[in-house]
Amino acid sequence: MTRNLIETYYSVADAKHRREYGQFFTPFEVAAFMCRWALSAGSTTLYDPAFGLGSFYFAAKKLNSSVHFSGNEVDAKILNFFHSHNNGDNQLILKQQDYLLSWGQKHNAIICNPPYMRFQKFLNRSEVFSSFQQRLGYKLSGYTNIASAFLLKSIHELAPNGRLAYIMPLEFLNTGYGSIVKQRLIEKGLLKAIIMLEAEKDVFPDATTTTGILLAANDSKKEPVCFYTVRNMTELDNFLDLKPNRQIPPEELDPSEKWLKHFDAESLELDSSSLVSVRYYGAFSRGIATGANEFFVLSSGKARELSIPRSFLIPCITKSAQIKTVIFTNEDMRKLEESDANVFLLNVNGEMPTAVAKYIQHGEQLGYNQRYLTKVRNPWFKLERRTPAPLLFGVFSRDSFKVIRNYSKTINLTCYHCFYPNLFGRLFVDRLFLYFQSQAARTILSLSLRRYGDSLDKFEPNDLNDAFAPSPSYLEAIPIQLINESMERCAKGLPIEAKLQKIFESLIKTHRIHHRCEDRIYSNLSTSTATLAIP
Repeated sequence: MTRNLIETYYSVADAKHRREYGQFFTPFEVAAFMCRWALSAGSTTLYDPAFGLGSFYFAAKKLNSSVHFSGNEVDAKILNFFHSHNNGDNQLILKQQDYLLSWGQKHNAIICNPPYMRFQKFLNRSEVFSSFQQRLGYKLSGYTNIASAFLLKSIHELAPNGRLAYIMPLEFLNTGYGSIVKQRLIEKGLLKAIIMLEAEKDVFPDATTTTGILLAANDSKKEPVCFYTVRNMTELDNFLDLKPNRQIPPEELDPSEKWLKHFDAESLELDSSSLVSVRYYGAFSRGIATGANEFFVLSSGKARELSIPRSFLIPCITKSAQIKTVIFTNEDMRKLEESDANVFLLNVNGEMPTAVAKYIQHGEQLGYNQRYLTKVRNPWFKLERRTPAPLLFGVFSRDSFKVIRNYSKTINLTCYHCFYPNLFGRLFVDRLFLYFQSQAARTILSLSLRRYGDSLDKFEPNDLNDAFAPSPSYLEAIPIQLINESMERCAKGLPIEAKLQKIFESLIKTHRIHHRCEDRIYSNLSTSTATLAIP
């Protein structure tokens, strides 16, 4: 597939259409690499469940002109475009249908770049999940994205001795919904290698997710799984020279654990006797999800303009950037209010005055009551109840994460996760806050985050709840004077005391991992049905 073909398609299919179908097109050199793997067991047929503009078709034909290619594509527009720009090929069979709802096939070689859409955009997932449960006998999480569903179905359809190559977001490796995917991949020794593409901007410039290539084979050989990191396209071109970060026997891979850590060249040896899970002290939960921030979020000036009484407003942090320092107080909130920032949340409680009723009616006229979240609430404008949390944890971050000690009477939206301590944990809030400010915590918690593209990291509440924190005895041993001095430094915008950094660093010992890769992955890639010089 040429770049000109992609650019021509962009001229007839706008960004909205491409987003609707989750269309991100695979560069030729990546497609060629994947085709070599899929065909290297000798198959003369190749199947693509999400054909798109035919990236894999063109790469496969250059690799082996006699290969019989077939595929599915749900988008009629892109399928018609492909046919109008390519001559007929009697060895190419394409069907316009939803792959996730078509069953009964087995394939010797499967290759795919599945649609990338988050679960919120997976509009027919109820029908798809019902079909999966009926056909495969297991229930998928509601958070499962389309790409993971594609992979699960393809695993089921891979014929004995067949090969599979998928390029897709790797977030499922660190999520709860990904457990069933990982379980199916390591069953019968299917999974052979996962390659993280740190050069994701070279592969999918418009995507904001960490991308990887999965290589699988239905050969019943339970061999160690290789985890690779490719930092640029040149390394992928020279993959035969690349050594894996890790090589782990499938029986040592726990589907319930997070797997992104296996791409690290360093392993963390933690002092387990001095660590407990964060759950020991309390729990993180997400902030308030309104379903229509543009309706529920107001500034004081806008509320006055609408004549909405103050009693129907709750102080609320609505954007992460509204908090500039690691200590947040009522005075900081007052300054935000005076700047007319959007820091109030509409809170309809009891009988509504005329102005509030009028605003609710206006929201209904604009369709806010029919949004994804609002339409399942009764009444649609009744929001979740929250109390101010003493610790706030930024959901997204780059290079480091944002933890706030909240002394204010302010709640927050989903830009922050809220930590609510239990009765025991209330005694340790300041100490936990200082731990989260340390370099040691940033290293330890990196085992729990979800990595996206463009150096973007994300935490979910349960990622944090399952993360490690110092034990009570460890925290109690820290001198109170050192705690107080570090809290004062944080209030001034300074890092915690160096002595406290060193105390927390004692929780970690780092050592380098050396793995020598077996020749099986290399030989499989080099002995394909034809020789292809990847440009």
